[in-house]
Amino acid sequence: MNNYSFLEKKLHSILLSHDFLKRTTFFLEEKLYRRLYTKHTKADDHIFVTGLPRSGTTTVLNYLFKTNEFASLTYQDMPFILSPNLWNFFSFNLYKNYPLFERAHKDGITYNFESPESFEEVFWKSFSKKEGACFLIKYINLILFKNKKKRYLSKNNYNYSRVKLIQNILPKSKFLFIFRDPIQTSFSLLRQHIIFSNMQKNDNFIRKYMSWLSHYEFGLDHKPWFKPRKFNDLNSINYWLEQWFLFYNKNYIDLKSRKNIIFINYEDFTNDNKWKLINKKLCIKTKKINFKFNLSKKNNIPFHDKILYEKCTSVYKNLVKLSKIK
Repeated sequence: MNNYSFLEKKLHSILLSHDFLKRTTFFLEEKLYRRLYTKHTKADDHIFVTGLPRSGTTTVLNYLFKTNEFASLTYQDMPFILSPNLWNFFSFNLYKNYPLFERAHKDGITYNFESPESFEEVFWKSFSKKEGACFLIKYINLILFKNKKKRYLSKNNYNYSRVKLIQNILPKSKFLFIFRDPIQTSFSLLRQHIIFSNMQKNDNFIRKYMSWLSHYEFGLDHKPWFKPRKFNDLNSINYWLEQWFLFYNKNYIDLKSRKNIIFINYEDFTNDNKWKLINKKLCIKTKKINFKFNLSKKNNIPFHDKILYEKCTSVYKNLVKLSKIK
């Protein structure tokens, strides 16, 4: 977003800030490509990656994308998120073979225009809940057709609230619910909130860009996942720690008995045997995946509420038990 030219910023502003234009491009593409994508062989065992930001969802997305078995939204699809085939036709592979850049998060994760990213929320926010449920399969099929793949891979941190909805539409699909040590997640969220708040103060386009994509996880326009109960100061680790507790405690209760949900612990990312079991459950055919997991752990953790942390630790232990794969 901070590498865009003046004209690219204008194009993003026009396309992403108007629901009418986004909806129009979707309906136009769906009509033009309907006969083509309906002939394309499709499966419905797609994968949806979700969890709190800074828990490792992007890492899991990049790992699975490396198998070359999935279609996913990428930076190439920007800003025509709802019409990837039309944009692909008119862009003439404009963004092929670009160098890698480090993300604005300053976390060591690199990307280029061919990298997958969390853009799916643009779809959900362009329609009502009922419309989104109606159009989801069509949208996925358009992405599959553009990429000539049979399976769809989504990373959307907000899909935690749509697990039941999506599973009703696509019962064979699987959700990967990523979690991470609560204090590490909370400290990372606090750090990102400070980084992006400063960036948005200095560059209003970044603030608008994140709003267009519904990225309210941190920054000046942050929206909590759940209403804070005790801690309201966004510049305190306790706020983020309480959000961790509210988020994962609720989802543990709601999802622990649901089928086709795989809980994955960030601390297990470097466990090759664990990934072999996960890949088997996901029916991934690729035997050797050229991907290196790099785990991050900070030691200079700010002072935090001990009682709250104990509650988080209790939930974390329950999630670890759920993440055991047999």
